[in-house]
Amino acid sequence: MREVTIKELVKAFEGKLVSIESPEHYGISIDMDKASIDYHEDTDELTFTAGNYNHGGIGSISIDVEDSIDIIEIDDVEDEPVFVITFTGYMSDIRITRFKSIEELEEERRQRKSKNFDVVK
Repeated sequence: MREVTIKELVKAFEGKLVSIESPEHYGISIDMDKASIDYHEDTDELTFTAGNYNHGGIGSISIDVEDSIDIIEIDDVEDEPVFVITFTGYMSDIRITRFKSIEELEEERRQRKSKNFDVVK
């Protein structure tokens, strides 16, 4: 594993949806699918946003980078890289992996609609 910057993390998942999980649960744990990642440079906050990306109902978690994050590392030996964020306090590490792009999800939705339409015929 090698250390990466917050900007490298965000750039790796730009325009993509991710899965975020806390493999071990103590303190606060995070488990999200179909989340997006944003970094707000002016406030030095990393934000994970999850929910229905087509309609409202979105929730988010913001983390103060300087006060809360100890290190961000990437394990890029596999086909899909895994990013691990280690926090300074009593919070589980989180693992971030690619989920799917919005385009892939839309294509799956179109295929399901098409199959359902064929069944109704």
